[in-house]
Amino acid sequence: MHDNDSTPNLPVPRDTVSGYHRSEIATRARLAVRIEQLHAMADAVMDRQVIGPRGHVLTISEVQQRADWAAERVDMDEVRGSRRHFPVSRSAKLLSLGLVVVVDFPIMLWLASSVFNVDWSDPLGLPLAISFVISVLATGGAAAALYHLGHDQRENKDDHRQLTWSKMSAGSKISLVAAIALVLLIAVVMFVRVYSEGVLSGLDGLAVLLAVLVAFVMLISAGLVFWTAFLDGSLDRDDLERYSQIVLTHDNMRRKLVDEADNLEAQYKRLLYSGEDLKT
Repeated sequence: MHDNDSTPNLPVPRDTVSGYHRSEIATRARLAVRIEQLHAMADAVMDRQVIGPRGHVLTISEVQQRADWAAERVDMDEVRGSRRHFPVSRSAKLLSLGLVVVVDFPIMLWLASSVFNVDWSDPLGLPLAISFVISVLATGGAAAALYHLGHDQRENKDDHRQLTWSKMSAGSKISLVAAIALVLLIAVVMFVRVYSEGVLSGLDGLAVLLAVLVAFVMLISAGLVFWTAFLDGSLDRDDLERYSQIVLTHDNMRRKLVDEADNLEAQYKRLLYSGEDLKT
């Protein structure tokens, strides 16, 4: 070798361990920031503002308080033997809906088709379409009106799930009279239509019996819609269900944020322990 030969400049080996530590430190820092953000977001969930059942603005914490108050009122009433908060069974609701669809609508369609002279030997046409639309509107409208009238009367329900006329307001009395008048009107219309159709056959006695039967069935069906809505729970129970649903939705949201933060914390600890192992 010659003295003037210089040693070639070889590449300096990279400190892979130091590079790994720098990357690990940066990852831990990002995880720590994200964990802190998630916890802050979870804590802020209860301070969010929402629209309550009656249109007022509440925080989730206030909604939780109102849910607790509603639950306490319902529990106290049931402890002293009140049955005003009891809901109607699902089978009763299905029965009420079934009577409207299976009984009220076909009879109303028959009535409307008679008024508009539908030719059942060749039914397709404008008269049948008009009869169908009017039957849907009449049946659905009457059922909806009776349901809402019964629903509004729940505030006048006593502990035995009954109405007390003397304690009702003037507006409630008018509403109840309107519901009774609607039910009776439906029954009377059906009685007159069936009776007039039966008289044409020459069997007056049978026509009266058949008309009474149809009118009675319509009376029961319409009344069942009203009483199903009337007996189905109370205003306090409605408040409890709505407040509880709002709280449950946001509590699930908070739990998801907390769970995500817990998972990131587990990753953070694994990175921390692995870094300490490399140092040793």
